[in-house]
Amino acid sequence: MEQKKIIVMHADILPGVDDGAANLEESCRLLEKAVSQGIVGIIATPHDSREWKPAALRELAAEVEREFRRRCPDFSLYLGQEIFYHEEMPERLRAGELLTMADSRYVLVEFSTDVSYGSLHRGIRRLIGAGYLPVLAHLERYDCLRREENFHDLEENGCLFQMNYASLQGSRFRPDVRWCRRQILAGRIHYLGTDMHRMRYRPPEIDGAMAWAEGHVEETLLREMTWENPMQILHTAT
Repeated sequence: MEQKKIIVMHADILPGVDDGAANLEESCRLLEKAVSQGIVGIIATPHDSREWKPAALRELAAEVEREFRRRCPDFSLYLGQEIFYHEEMPERLRAGELLTMADSRYVLVEFSTDVSYGSLHRGIRRLIGAGYLPVLAHLERYDCLRREENFHDLEENGCLFQMNYASLQGSRFRPDVRWCRRQILAGRIHYLGTDMHRMRYRPPEIDGAMAWAEGHVEETLLREMTWENPMQILHTAT
C-alpha cells in the first residue's frame, strides 16, 4: 500500500504552553519529524489552562505555522484543545473560553484514567446535549471501557474515539497492544493521534504503527481514520 497523506490531532506542540514543546525551535523540529512520516496537517491540542486564553493560543499557533511554513510551505496547522472534563466545560465552550477542534463542533475531551463509567457517560452526554461532538482522547487508557457493554453503550450514544499511534506498538500507558489492534480492526476508532510532546519524550513516531496498519487494516478504513474523518472536522469548521 502506498503511503497516504495523514492529518493528526492530539499534539502538544505549541511552545511553552504545557508539557509539550519547550520553544519554537522544538515545535518546528517536531513538525519536521511528523512531515517526514507523511503527516501533512496537524490539529494542535494544548491542554486547557486559565493562564492561556484562546486569543493568545491563536496568536501562538499562527506564529508556529508562519515559522514552519518557511521550511515546509504546504503544511497546515490548526488549533484545538485537549480539555480535561469538568462540569463547567459546556458553558465555557459556549462562552468561547475553551477551544473546539479547528472551530468546529468537535471537542477533544479527556477524563481521569480511573474514571467510573457513570461519570464518563454523564460527561459525554452533557457535551452532546449542549450541541458538541465529543472525541474521547486516547480511549485506550480508560479502564472502564475494557468492559464491552460500556464501550458499546458509549458508541451508541454518539461518542467518537481517538487512539494513539503508540498504543498500536505498545506504550507505557497501555501495553495491551492486542486489545488496541482489535478495536482498529473492528472499525471502532475514528481518529489516530500522535500525542506528541517533545523530541525526547513522545516524539511523533508513527512508522511502526502505520506499517502494521497497512498490512492488516482495510485500506478504506485506514483512510477514514487518517484522512477522511480529520478532514470532516476541518470541513465543518465555522
